[in-house]
Amino acid sequence: MRKALITGSASGLAVAFARKLAAQGFTIILNYRTSKARCEALASQLSEEFSVTVHTIQADMTIALDIDNMMNEIEQQCGAIDTVVHSAGPFVFQRKRLTEYTALEWDHMIAGNLSSAFHLFKRAIPLMRPLGFGRIITVGFDRVEQAPGWVYRSAYAAAKVGLASLTRTIALEEQENGITANMICPGDIRGKDKEADFREDDLILPLRMPIGADLAHTISFLVDEKSQFITGNIIRVAGETDVITHFDQGKRDVIDPTFLQPGSSVIVLPWRKRGVIVNRHDRHNRRSIYTVQVNEKIERFTVDQLLEVETDDL
Repeated sequence: MRKALITGSASGLAVAFARKLAAQGFTIILNYRTSKARCEALASQLSEEFSVTVHTIQADMTIALDIDNMMNEIEQQCGAIDTVVHSAGPFVFQRKRLTEYTALEWDHMIAGNLSSAFHLFKRAIPLMRPLGFGRIITVGFDRVEQAPGWVYRSAYAAAKVGLASLTRTIALEEQENGITANMICPGDIRGKDKEADFREDDLILPLRMPIGADLAHTISFLVDEKSQFITGNIIRVAGETDVITHFDQGKRDVIDPTFLQPGSSVIVLPWRKRGVIVNRHDRHNRRSIYTVQVNEKIERFTVDQLLEVETDDL
């Protein structure tokens, strides 16, 4: 009997993952952080619909001790597990520059999206090795294997890029034990679409947006016994949408801390000279650009490079 642990499975994409594996007859272990009632309702639904055994277990994936206690309980209840889908991972929805993140937010992103995988797989892999078989799935983002910059998502992106490398390292280290490790990278899936299953129209509409079932279908292939040579891959399940830029289109949450008006007198800090703002060009989700005249010279600067001064001070 196949046994799968799915982290962060009270809501979101993990619900689609759980439904898919339950439909395939897996014993399911659902992990949640705070949403106990929601997770238990999902467990009851899966058990009734697919006639499978479903366990629920609480653990905060940002806390190493919670992960350790969770794995102790899993060993006691289920013994060995052969599949782990690590989908839990915090995300800061507010768009902010690196310099605006707090140390606590940074540590939370790294702990939840990267360190959690270390603590989880350190305990899960030894349970798989005696079986000579195991399947590990992690969740990344579009083009994570290229280590791209993601504006206003520095902490999350850095953690997931690290997770991509970790996933591939596990694939290399554990292939001799029959354990595969792959990462799936979703498209821009939001709201109820994360938990959505395929509808009849979805199979004939080539231009629809991705849904949770697309990721779950990919996972179904990766965890199959016959997929032993599919390992160390970063698999994009996003269609043709550029997820990184598409996600921020039309948003205007990130603004300069202050705005200066044309005609204002300023000190140009890099030059240590005084000048006058000729023009300000505002840009979506990017710094405003100020055109400043200093004597006969005209150049462009951001607000961080200017200091407004009173005319009387000149």
